[in-house]
Amino acid sequence: MRSYEVIFILDPALGDDGVDAAIAAASGIVTKEGGEVAEVQKWGKKRLAYEIKKRREGHYVFLRLRAPVKAVTELERHLNIAESALKFLTVLAPALRRRPAKAKASAPAPKESGTHGMTVGVHGEAVGSRRTGAEVQEA
Repeated sequence: MRSYEVIFILDPALGDDGVDAAIAAASGIVTKEGGEVAEVQKWGKKRLAYEIKKRREGHYVFLRLRAPVKAVTELERHLNIAESALKFLTVLAPALRRRPAKAKASAPAPKESGTHGMTVGVHGEAVGSRRTGAEVQEA
């Protein structure tokens, strides 16, 4: 199962009960399909940047969930059909990476004499620097 973040905007005409019912319906779809809702945040009623379905405000809801692809597809299908949902966005959340306990010793870095911190190429020139025709012939 992968981690997802879903944000959806609900109709501002809904009361608190309507928002809670929409959240419960979305959570129910995810759990029914074998996923789990890890976090629910109600961001409240906010003004939209532009009109969506002739509305200037909307209730913002954020869900963090772990679910199979089938559950996310079903949730998106539900949000497309639901008239109370003005807009939604589903994002694949980045997986948490574990750092190794000890970093392996790497090869020593090449000397950077006279390059002012620039990376030195094969012929001793700074990578990304331009060489004139005379400098190319000398090398």
